[in-house]
Amino acid sequence: MGINAFTRQLLLLDAGACLGSGLLLVAGAGLLEPWLGLPRWLLLEAGIVLFPAALLAAYAGRRTGVGTGPARAMVVLNLAWVAGSIALLGLGWTTPLGTGFILIQAVGVAGLVAGQILGLRRSAAGLRPAPAA
Repeated sequence: MGINAFTRQLLLLDAGACLGSGLLLVAGAGLLEPWLGLPRWLLLEAGIVLFPAALLAAYAGRRTGVGTGPARAMVVLNLAWVAGSIALLGLGWTTPLGTGFILIQAVGVAGLVAGQILGLRRSAAGLRPAPAA
């Protein structure tokens, strides 16, 4: 069974967030380094990693009838991103602004993961997502 419309929408949102964040981190790594307390190389590499993730999410989100594999891969990648973000805080490198930046994006990504998991479960059960209240 393919990915339902709800999950595809979340994947497209995920793709946009990955692309936007990737561009910000790559283009602004030098400027962000002193503000966030994170090394320029780490910001660059994190940004570069987001581009293939954006492509995968966009691929899965734009096609009907795609199996759940790409969406499940995005769930795994997003969970790894959240875990890595939290682990990064343990290094003690960040400024207070950097800590806030990491926590806000980690919470946002975790929210996407929760929605994607819900959508995948509904796809597997052949159900439509419940309407928003």
